[in-house]
Amino acid sequence: MKIASILAGVAVAALTASAASAGNINQGQWTGPVTGTHYNEQGGQPGGIFNPANVTAALNAANAELGNSPISAWHAIGQSGGNIGSVGDTGSATFTLKGNVATDCAYYSGSSTNQTLNFGTIGIYADENAGPANLFNMTQNASVEINTNAAGCNTANTVKITKTDLESDNNGGYDSSVFTNKLPFSVTATYKAGNPNSAVAAQSQSWTVASGVGLGSKSHGAWKSPMSLNVNIAKPNQALLAGNYEGTVSVLISAN
Repeated sequence: MKIASILAGVAVAALTASAASAGNINQGQWTGPVTGTHYNEQGGQPGGIFNPANVTAALNAANAELGNSPISAWHAIGQSGGNIGSVGDTGSATFTLKGNVATDCAYYSGSSTNQTLNFGTIGIYADENAGPANLFNMTQNASVEINTNAAGCNTANTVKITKTDLESDNNGGYDSSVFTNKLPFSVTATYKAGNPNSAVAAQSQSWTVASGVGLGSKSHGAWKSPMSLNVNIAKPNQALLAGNYEGTVSVLISAN
């Protein structure tokens, strides 16, 4: 028995391109019964119809479309566009991110920035049995410690303390050689903050506006910390004039 084998030929065309190449495709191949196989007939060469390669490529392109040709042929014609703009092996961009943080200084004193601290009775020696040296004198020092757990500023700042002595509202006149109508006091501020123009861990700060001095201040870099104001009213050497005594102590934290 005769076995006939028919092998089907498979043609594979590789399409390639390089990063910098672009142009025309005009090439093919043909095989004749006498002439054999001709490879890579390239068209599109300089010289136009006077260049044999161009003529051969044109004929092969036409023959590749004929179904009754005695010559087997394939031919490819194509083109691609070139680059528009510059090319490179990297691409990059830089994005600048911007925003703003508002300046803020704070000292928490509750629902009001004006609070009243009433000592009530400021004790004196009221009994004649106390003796003339003690009569009407203040019995002991008075003090109050004012604490807040939220104070500071988010930029360079100055902490300023101002105060006015407690003074009686009694206008009836008095012997100034033995009586006083004022109660001076000192204030010591304690908190944690750093020096201006430096970025270091905050240090404990403690400074005093002395009795008889109305103003004190200290500058810092940004800080936040609990803060204590210790007010100390020392017993004066003179007797106290009767009346309602009132004075003030203020703290101001302000951006520089």
